Amino acid sequence: MRNHRFAVRALVLAIGGAGAAWGLGLGAADAQANTCSASNGHEVQRIQGLSGCGARAGAGSTARAEETGGGTAVAVSDKGGHANAINQQPGSSALSGATTGGTSYAITTGPKSLAVAQARAGGYSVSVGGWGGQAYSGGPGVRCAGGFAAAADTTTGKACLKYGSINLGN
Repeated sequence: MRNHRFAVRALVLAIGGAGAAWGLGLGAADAQANTCSASNGHEVQRIQGLSGCGARAGAGSTARAEETGGGTAVAVSDKGGHANAINQQPGSSALSGATTGGTSYAITTGPKSLAVAQARAGGYSVSVGGWGGQAYSGGPGVRCAGGFAAAADTTTGKACLKYGSINLGN
């Protein structure tokens, strides 16, 4: 039970931090902006210069990938899942997958970062990759590395936060 409370708190912190960074304009859009959105068995890809996005959704699913920073955003969902990938920085990648009613968010807020989120079984999975950070949330749990990273997965009840020499997790 304690692990689940920690994961929920970390999830709220990760979403709030990403929302604050987005709201403050740290990930402002530029001429390279691409948005790919798909639902119910459709697929979309867009490439512009060095930026690209892709979204693929199975029946009863949605996928949204937003690329605003000169990197890559990919979202794939199936079996009622909802996948969301947002890349805001150059040289970064946000990869999100969701299945069986899960909802995932992969967000990059810093350059040269990686965020991977894989949701399943009706759970939520969030990963935020900041400045040079790598964040993973999914099946076996979570992993945070690099400069800044945060991840939470409600299905496993795991969460982590990495900020310089600070490394928290359960």
